Amino acid sequence: MSSQPNHVSRRKVLQTGAAASALAATAALPTIAAGPNGGGAGHAATPAGGPLQLARVWPTAAGGLDWADDTHRVFDDGSLEVLLWPGDLARLEATGLRFEITVVDLVARDAAAAKSARGVSGVARQPGETSTGDYRHLADFEADLKALADKYPDKTRLVTLPHRSYEGRTIHGLEIATDVQAKDGRPVIYNDGVHHAREWPAAEVPIMWAYDLLENYGKDDRITAIVDNTRNIVVPVVNPDGFNHSREFPIGLGTSENGIPASTPLLGGNGPEAIHGQGRYWRKNRRRYADAGFDDGWQEVTVETQGVDVYGVDANRNYPYDWGGDGSAATTNDQTHRGWEPFSEPEARNVGWVMKTRHVTASISHHTSGDLVLWAWGTTTEDAPDNELLEGLGRAMAEYNGYVPQKGIQLYVTTGTASDYFYGSLGSVGYTFEHAGDSFHPPYAETVPAMYAKNRDALIMLAEEVGLKPELRPDVELPEVYTEYWSTGTLNHAIIKGKIVDARGNGIPARLKTYKRYDVRLWKGGDATNPRGVSGWEEIFEAEMEAGLDGTFEWHVNPSTQPMVEWEYGEEFWEFSAFSDLGGVTRKLMVRRGEVVDLGTIVLS
Repeated sequence: MSSQPNHVSRRKVLQTGAAASALAATAALPTIAAGPNGGGAGHAATPAGGPLQLARVWPTAAGGLDWADDTHRVFDDGSLEVLLWPGDLARLEATGLRFEITVVDLVARDAAAAKSARGVSGVARQPGETSTGDYRHLADFEADLKALADKYPDKTRLVTLPHRSYEGRTIHGLEIATDVQAKDGRPVIYNDGVHHAREWPAAEVPIMWAYDLLENYGKDDRITAIVDNTRNIVVPVVNPDGFNHSREFPIGLGTSENGIPASTPLLGGNGPEAIHGQGRYWRKNRRRYADAGFDDGWQEVTVETQGVDVYGVDANRNYPYDWGGDGSAATTNDQTHRGWEPFSEPEARNVGWVMKTRHVTASISHHTSGDLVLWAWGTTTEDAPDNELLEGLGRAMAEYNGYVPQKGIQLYVTTGTASDYFYGSLGSVGYTFEHAGDSFHPPYAETVPAMYAKNRDALIMLAEEVGLKPELRPDVELPEVYTEYWSTGTLNHAIIKGKIVDARGNGIPARLKTYKRYDVRLWKGGDATNPRGVSGWEEIFEAEMEAGLDGTFEWHVNPSTQPMVEWEYGEEFWEFSAFSDLGGVTRKLMVRRGEVVDLGTIVLS
């Protein structure tokens, strides 16, 4: 498989300023007048208690922006948009980089945005759209999930995730399928939102997808086929503590909270994400290090040593695959602080539990902003082993929603992310969708209904192409870009099938299990090491289903071998077990994407 031309990612630009393309673009631009401190456009350094601002920055090789909170927005000329927290303008001016302030007070801008009644021209009312014309609160998501479970008891099951948040919240999801209580082997499609607290639209897409599947079952043939033949799991709010903090933080309080004045200086290091709350633009979870005297492996974090508390881990840098490298931070007050080890955070552990207790054949983690469809890898320009499928589907889905399709690294280097973990560890066909244009949470009425409308066909296509067997897919014309990369009519996961019988050859019900204990690779800079000093992180996958009363079963599964292990000609096996009161058998199975493995009759006696 071919690899993409080498390039310097946006995150690398933020860290080193060494992108040749950005340098060339900068050279062609007029010089922006320096401010009093050597920065841009006459902006003096603001005190630590100043407003949140947006800045457009033209990077050069002269200095880095490793401390910067980027917004995912990259302009055609190579300039970048960053969110300036109190004190960051001084840092930016100190770099000597050309920049301009595009929004002088982000909180004030949001406060001025009118709460308009729904008035999106040409967009029909969408499933699950709020009646208030505003974003849901955390309690609304909980109420909606429970209301759907009550209204559609034969097609829904409320899923309680096993790990409570730091603030004691129980996180729920919803499983949607006909005969939902059955333990069958249908393929699983997974959608989640709000790993990052401030990304409110990312929660709206999964909950609206749940409404769509249930309200349009029996009315829309494609929706009906998906609900009949797959299991859909939605977890709208992965990070409830952070979301609740962001969503409920009143406009106008600035960044003062918990009795700490807004003028309190930020901590040192890489840190725009440090003390005192940070209001509606809070990103991480709400871990409190100082309460536990927590040693994260790089620094002792206590009230005595830091003076104030330091909050938060970025759950989307806390997954095992490729954990600990560039694009995540060791420093606790950085926006992308990864935690002290993989799965240190309950938010990531909850998602990992979903993924390791069922065969999730397709998955999307929803984020904002930027209007992007991203796929593996976030760490290298090399193609993923299944790049033809990943890129073909990614580009096809972008034909529907109008987003920019690209590998994750073309945004910036990331390590320890959900979508790389979904694919790299588990073989799930995984994506990250970045929604909402150029804002983390723009006004609901102007954004969310139209946003869901243009993403609906993309969600349907992924569920059909990776969830359904080819013969069950509708006869619809798919975007031509898909067929340029991948052959339609292909089984895009794997199937294990057979029949369980007793000694007389009679079919009998039985419990089935697929199990694997394996190491996920932890890389840093390609040298097979990471900050914890080990090269792998042990994972255990264990999923179960039940054969039918006649003993037959068909289990839709992911490949048994991790993609990069298979790429290097390695093999991993599912430990497949069938057992009943009569006895049990266990076999090792090596299953590849696209294969149907027929085990024939399995005798239990």
